Amino acid sequence: MRRGPARVIPFVLLSSCAAFTDPDPTNLASYCTADTGYRVGYLSKAYYGVCPKESEGAFLAGLQRGRGYRAEPPQAWPYYQRMEQTEREIRAASSEVQRAELRKRLSEIEWQTEHIVNDPASYAKD
Repeated sequence: MRRGPARVIPFVLLSSCAAFTDPDPTNLASYCTADTGYRVGYLSKAYYGVCPKESEGAFLAGLQRGRGYRAEPPQAWPYYQRMEQTEREIRAASSEVQRAELRKRLSEIEWQTEHIVNDPASYAKD
């Protein structure tokens, strides 16, 4: 098995970007942008429906663009579909109780997806 900079650099670069893809109430203005949406999509992360309506459209456009470039091992495809369906359900939910339950489910789907995408042993052979 070959180990070298080609394998290490992408992981390091993506790891450093991950710090900019986790929303919290204090950073929504900088989080809810098309650029962050792109990073979230590219890194196979989920969108938890936290952006205000006025910035959500730009974030979602970036998210879809980023998802067009993400790693797509065949084993992850059902998880991507479940992630996108749950994201739609969160945006359509009528109560915070519903959204909280859906976000919990989405967090589990996101973890499974990231594991498949980021663990080469789970789907790739050298």
